[in-house]
Amino acid sequence: MTDNKRILKNTLMLYIRMFISLSISLFTTRVIFQALGLADMGLYNLVGGVLSMLGFLNNSMSVATQRFLSYDLGKGDSLELKKTFGLILTIHICLAISIFLLAETIGLCFVNNHLQIEPERIGAANWVYQVAVCSMIISVLQVPFTASIMAHEKMGIYAYFSLIDVFSKLAIVYALLYLPGDRLIVYSLLLFATNLLIFLFNIGYSLKSFSECGFHISWDRKRFIQIFSFSGWNMFGQVTLIANDQVLNIFLNWFFGTIVNGARGIALRINGIVVQFVSQFQAALNPPIVKGYASGDMEGTRKLVKRGMKLCFLLMLILSTPFLIETDLILTLWLGESPQYTVWFTRLCLINTLIDTMTGPINTCIQATGHIKKMQIGITSILIFILPLSYIILYLGAKPYYVVCINIIVSFIALYYRLHILQRETGFSCMNIIKDTIIPCYFAAILSLSIATGIHIFINAHSIIAGVVIAITSFLTACAISYLFALDQQEKAFILSLLNKILTKLKKQKQ
Repeated sequence: MTDNKRILKNTLMLYIRMFISLSISLFTTRVIFQALGLADMGLYNLVGGVLSMLGFLNNSMSVATQRFLSYDLGKGDSLELKKTFGLILTIHICLAISIFLLAETIGLCFVNNHLQIEPERIGAANWVYQVAVCSMIISVLQVPFTASIMAHEKMGIYAYFSLIDVFSKLAIVYALLYLPGDRLIVYSLLLFATNLLIFLFNIGYSLKSFSECGFHISWDRKRFIQIFSFSGWNMFGQVTLIANDQVLNIFLNWFFGTIVNGARGIALRINGIVVQFVSQFQAALNPPIVKGYASGDMEGTRKLVKRGMKLCFLLMLILSTPFLIETDLILTLWLGESPQYTVWFTRLCLINTLIDTMTGPINTCIQATGHIKKMQIGITSILIFILPLSYIILYLGAKPYYVVCINIIVSFIALYYRLHILQRETGFSCMNIIKDTIIPCYFAAILSLSIATGIHIFINAHSIIAGVVIAITSFLTACAISYLFALDQQEKAFILSLLNKILTKLKKQKQ
């Protein structure tokens, strides 16, 4: 099976999973919001966010794990692959122990002494925190097995396990309405039970399906240094990303309280739902990029990176345009109300993510080279400015969502720095990527949003039906402009061929 067909097949499997997940998530979020309330929802995001700051260790190792497993698969060295898995499992066991110790000392102290939590909710906050610690531990131990599934490009299995997770969370929503006790505590306990179930499924499938997987502890000093160096520099970048997210959450808590944390949490949840569409494509794209580089197919890798950047951006643009234009309507239909600041948090988060979507294929290609030191130092030096600048504007009395404006400006700078590093490490022309990929995408985005905004102003909707019409029109406008102005002739031919195949299959099924 060619790379394009395999990527397409894997992406479709992940999209099926995502459509079901999205439908259920839209329902469950509204019910959870109504069941917990904005304050408890903000408390859950705040306390869980503290632990996620410790999760930078796990995040960096997760990226390293998938990179090294995919690289060994690309080289076709099964013996080296087995050694790599055993070493990675050993590292993750040690990592789980380290995170537990940090969480129960520094993390616990921070929750109880440095967060603005109502005195009557301190007990619930500690319950949520301890359950989150347990969830973090099992997620660390699960990484080598999930990475093996992704490296082997078994996206169907990954999708099945994700659907089990989604339907379990649907069951949690109904249970939350009827079970006695503090709903915030009950919610966190049921989520842990779901995480444990998925953990067991991932391990069971990997042990049965992949010869390299097993509970064998191995040690290779040279390989460990390679993995440790790669994950160490990746960790350097992860610390900055988590700090930008969670420290901003703490800043907002200090200046505005848990209500604004809840508003930002809702915005990030909406952003996360939209991003799922792009992340599924990115997940299917990552292994072929690493394997292509490992096998020496530089021209094929270059094409994958350029098309990956373009398609990630356009997918995000098409899906986010209705949310950007009809944010208030969508929030009202979804939650029953539109909490203060949530509209602007949502719009600005989506714009920031739209810029960041292009960085995925670039990062993967640079990681495939194994030389990520310069990228991580540079990106960290750029992104770290978000925190002091955000604190200053909040101190001066700015609206809470202005912190996302700072993030947007810095994201632009970081994107072009990544392109510079990509050119230095792989020889891919930075100007060629800007001309063939970035400029057409930005033009399509500006034109799509301008037309959609014009339609919104012209209709001046005051009803749900009119708002829905505007949202659908915005979606179709973004689709048409993306096709006409952003895709080249080969990409247009591929899209038409794909649509033709889908229509042919549908006709056969009807007959």
